[in-house]
Amino acid sequence: MDSLTQAVLGAAVGEAVAGRALGRRAALWGAVAGTLPDLDVLAYPFLSEAGALRVHRGVTHGLAFSAVVGPALGWAAWRLSRWRASRRAPDGAPRAGAADAALRAWVAVFFWALLTHPLLDVFTVYGTQLLAPFSRRPFAVGSQFIVDPLYTAPLLGGLVASLVTRRTGWAVGGLVASTAVVLGGALGQAKARSTVEAALEARGLEPDRLLVAAGPLSSLLWRGAAEVDGRLVPFSLHLADGPEGVAVEAPIPLAAFPPAVARREGASTLLWFSRGWLTPVEAEGTPAVADVRFGRAGLDAGDPFVFAWDVLDGGARIRQRPLAAGARADDLGRLWDRILHRDRGPGSPPGRTTPDSPPD
Repeated sequence: MDSLTQAVLGAAVGEAVAGRALGRRAALWGAVAGTLPDLDVLAYPFLSEAGALRVHRGVTHGLAFSAVVGPALGWAAWRLSRWRASRRAPDGAPRAGAADAALRAWVAVFFWALLTHPLLDVFTVYGTQLLAPFSRRPFAVGSQFIVDPLYTAPLLGGLVASLVTRRTGWAVGGLVASTAVVLGGALGQAKARSTVEAALEARGLEPDRLLVAAGPLSSLLWRGAAEVDGRLVPFSLHLADGPEGVAVEAPIPLAAFPPAVARREGASTLLWFSRGWLTPVEAEGTPAVADVRFGRAGLDAGDPFVFAWDVLDGGARIRQRPLAAGARADDLGRLWDRILHRDRGPGSPPGRTTPDSPPD
């Protein structure tokens, strides 16, 4: 998820687990802990682009990181708070029982803030390496868009109410509500997948594998691709659509690297990172591929895919291409219409195939 949401989540978690014991410091340090895993980007200047892809959402997003680093940072924060307290009141050392309770509170803030960060990221299509550093296997559900106001709003509202009233129950309520949004997204994904499978079956398409991911800013919109006979068939739909309402695009090629290229660092990293959801894109003299999981930059079929890379030196290196800028000024309004399901007037909306027309 985006950095703001992760900071709010960490603050809400800190307030919920230790607000009564630590006061507003719990939310402050929870926000800090909630952003720490994403500081792996500080290593980017020292890495190749392939190395950066492997490092991001790697070790700092592993369950082992929260299990080891969380208690260590909690202990350090506890020691710092005791030192600061002793400077203010040299003769006011806390009783052993109170000191132990404070230590547990500090550890809880850092442990839970560090743990919930990757657990939330798992629900995005980017995913995370939960078992790092012991395994590079990526885990990704794809039911949550990276920026989702419906998730962030109750979390932020509960946190603010808790900080103002000093009642941690508000933060707990915000966490419950935001968690319900995540669970609702997972259920929506299952429904969208079932709808897409029916739509593809009606068109006589039998996918070898199917990707269904949350669309922009809302779990009401869904998009993805089906691999059919060595090609990719992109699609999009609204959660309220039936099979006849699924917008199925014309097939596009599935990128395939020769074995010698696929073994080299750059190409192998792209295959690992994308889970193989790559399609060739136009480039002048340089092989290039795009990751279809992240969708297009605009709302129409044929708009450029958001993430693409040049494949250089026979697969040894990759270079990310500038983020595609296919969106137009009116796309925000069109997106809002789609979220509200108001784009179902006479005829098909732009970028949609007619329900009875299979792709070429």
